[in-house]
Order: sequence, then C-alpha cells, then structure tokens
Amino acid sequence: MKIKSAAVAILAAMLCTTSMLSSCTNNTEKNPSNDNISDGGNGEVVQDKLDNAFSPNVPSDLKFDGQTFSMLIGSSGGVMYAEEENSNLINDTVYRRNALIEEHFGIDLNIVKTGVDATGSGQSEATQQFRTLIETADKTYHAFMHVQHTGMPQMILEKYFVDWNTLPYVNLDEEWWYQNITNDLCFGDKIYVMTGDYANYIDSIDCLVFNKDIFDNLGLEYPYQDVLDGTWTWDKFEELVALGADDLNGDGQMSFEDDQWGLVGWIWEIAPALLVSTGYSPLDKDADNMPVLNQNIDEAHEIYGRIVDLFADGQKAFAEGSEYNVQLNAFTEGRAMFKDIFLGGVTGFSEVEFDFGIIPYPKWDEDSEYMNRSSNMTALTYIPVTNTELDLTGAVLEELAFQSAKELTPTYFDTVLTVKSTRDVESEAMLPIIKNNARFLYDGYCPAIISMVSNKSNTFASTYNSSLPAYQDALEEMRELLLSDD
Repeated sequence: MKIKSAAVAILAAMLCTTSMLSSCTNNTEKNPSNDNISDGGNGEVVQDKLDNAFSPNVPSDLKFDGQTFSMLIGSSGGVMYAEEENSNLINDTVYRRNALIEEHFGIDLNIVKTGVDATGSGQSEATQQFRTLIETADKTYHAFMHVQHTGMPQMILEKYFVDWNTLPYVNLDEEWWYQNITNDLCFGDKIYVMTGDYANYIDSIDCLVFNKDIFDNLGLEYPYQDVLDGTWTWDKFEELVALGADDLNGDGQMSFEDDQWGLVGWIWEIAPALLVSTGYSPLDKDADNMPVLNQNIDEAHEIYGRIVDLFADGQKAFAEGSEYNVQLNAFTEGRAMFKDIFLGGVTGFSEVEFDFGIIPYPKWDEDSEYMNRSSNMTALTYIPVTNTELDLTGAVLEELAFQSAKELTPTYFDTVLTVKSTRDVESEAMLPIIKNNARFLYDGYCPAIISMVSNKSNTFASTYNSSLPAYQDALEEMRELLLSDD
C-alpha cells in the first residue's frame, strides 16, 4: 500500500467560489446483480446486501493483477489514507479496508496528498493542479478528491471529468453512494461528480446538538420522537429556541458571555445550514432535468425572513462571525439549548459537564423532508478524462464504497456515540437520518443568507430583483455549456 505526500506549489489566483454545476442521471444497466439477494414476493428484502463479503455489483473473480490505482487528494478527503495501524478506530478501519481492496483485486493503492491546506487559497492550488494535470494529458491519477466549489464547477462545465454513467460496476442507487448529489448537483443526463461512504462524508454534515439539562429544567421533551414521527418542524424549533433563552444575571440585557441562548452557531455554517433545512433551492429543473431559476420570490422572502428573525432581536439566538469561541463557549459552558455543529465536531464535546443529544435540522413543515447541509468541505470524487482504465476505476471505487458502508460508517457512528451521553437508542437513530438526508446548496443564484443574518435584515426580494439579470446571464451560460458537445 503506497501512501505518499506530494507538496505542491502552484501559483493560482482565487477561483470563483460557486456551487457545483453538473448534470446527472443514474444508469445502472451495466451493473451485475447478486442472485442471493432476492425479494420475498411482497417487497421484503430477504438479505441485506451489506451482509455480503464484497460488493454484489463487481464480479467475484475480477482481478487487476499488478496494476496500481492512484488517487490525488486535494483539501478534503483525509480519511482515504492510513499509513499504518495506530490504535485509532477510524485510522485502523481505513487501513484494513485499503489492504482488503489491494488483496482482493491484486493491486496497489497509491493515495497521494497534494499537501494543500483547507483554506480558500489551498483549495485553489489543488484545483489548479487538477486542471494542469488534465491539460498536459498526465495519466498518473485515476481519480481526484476535492471540495465542490473553488473552480471545480467550471471544470465540470468544460468537460474535464468522466461521466460516472460510463463507469463499469458502479451502481449509484446503492446505499453506499451519496445519492442526493444527483438531486442537488446534477442536471441533464450526466454525472460528473460523486462520492461514497469511503469519503466519510457524514463527518462534514451540519446537525444540531442540544443541551438535555436545559430541556429537563424547562420540563420539555427531547425532540427525538418528533424527529421519528416527522413532526420536527420549523414551528416547533422556533418555539423551543425562544423558550431556551434566559437572562441569567437579570440585568435586562442578553450577553454572549453571561446569559443563556436558545440557539448559537458560527455564522458561516449555521446560516446556510438553516437555509438548506427549509428546502429552499435557488434552482429548479425543467422537464429535461436542466436548471431554471426558482423565481418564487414571495415564498423565498418568507423563508429568509424567518431565518433572519431568529437572530434579529438579539434576545434568543446569535450567530458569531468573528470569534469562533464565543458561540462555542456558550454551548460548552451549558448556556445554549441548541448549537450548529458538523457531526465530526461532536467528538470535541467529551469534557462538557452536561448531557447532550444529536438531532437533524428541523424540516420546514410536516409535508417536507429533513435536509441537513453538506458543508463546503465535503470530499467529492472526480474522474479525469485522462483516465483510460475505467474498468479498474469503477471496480475499486465501488468496492471502496461498499466496504466502507460495511465497516467505516458503523465505526464512525460508534466513535461519535461514545462522546459523553450520546450512547442511547434515540441518538443512534438520529445518525442515519442525518446521513441519508444530507444536501448541498446552490449559493450562486440567490442572495447571501449570511449577509442578511449578519445585518439582521431581510432584503431578499429587493436584492433578488436587482441581481436577476446577472443570475439569468450566468444560468444561460451554464445551460449552453451543459448542452455543448463533448
């Protein structure tokens, strides 16, 4: 197993930070099925596919003796490599997974780090390296792993990546693939980006943690059952946020450092996470699955308004944008009912003195779906058009995703659930809901919710109308590129 670190120094300007501009479909005709997975005749699955030793979509006798599969990791995707076992549960699971893949196919995995950091500058460096490798027809790497913004959408439109529909053995309908990507980042009939359980993408999904002691002191039921019943809605969330705030020192002023808040978070994450949870998307799709602007301005204005209203009066919630520890301390010191956090951040709460729980974001109403935002750091996989070994690529990625769903995801859940008091039946039930309802946000075709939360003013309607010509021009260019010949 070859694990390398390649420091990369490439002069790159900051590329446009937009959302993913891709087009997708799910074509599974080429994927073989497993005969021992059957339907009992009434829709009941007789055997869970994950009970198999290997993916049912890859022939059991398929070998690539002596070949090397190479992946270049940008500013996200660290879980892909593990140099050796070190008693860390996640690391050791990844190490054993990679070793199993190598032995099963008779290959070497060559996982290479670009060496860039997770800043905007680092992300741009990685994007530029990918572009340079493809433009110089370098065939070293079978796949890249990177974020879903910082120039990657433009590379998709310029046809730098392979359509996943052409990959043998990959069945994107399986639970080990991030299926919602085809809803949120895909248009037309192509899939230019995807990821699976091998990337541990759940680590970068926004969720809510809540202080059980505050609920107990107020005589309130935890929201778990509402989540399971489908009644965990924005109406209930807003009511709880208001109830959770308290002027602890009685001075008549709500202080970040002294008082209790209904909701706190880092503005750069909590504002877009709240927007995603409402189900709002600035783009719809036409009959051909192509992007069109969502111009329901009245509905969007109401959504933006309710988000802004959580913070506008400064009495029940605050979103910090400068000093991260201000909002973090409010929760860890027991002075916040709810806090926005990446699921991966839950492990940092092992020393808090109170019991807390994990839940998904509320849905807009009972007829809606739960939607938990995938952050900009979610690791996605891109197949460069320079790749001439699609059989190898499809088989390896499918098996990586399958084996990770069998071992890595359950191990990750166990790791999260060992923190403080989260090891209970209710919290265990929340994690699959968070994972299975992860969604992306197109933020290039709508006013910035972060600015409105920061300014405590809902100006959606006026801002949208003034920006509409620019949105229309950008969308027309996007549609032309999507429809252009390869």
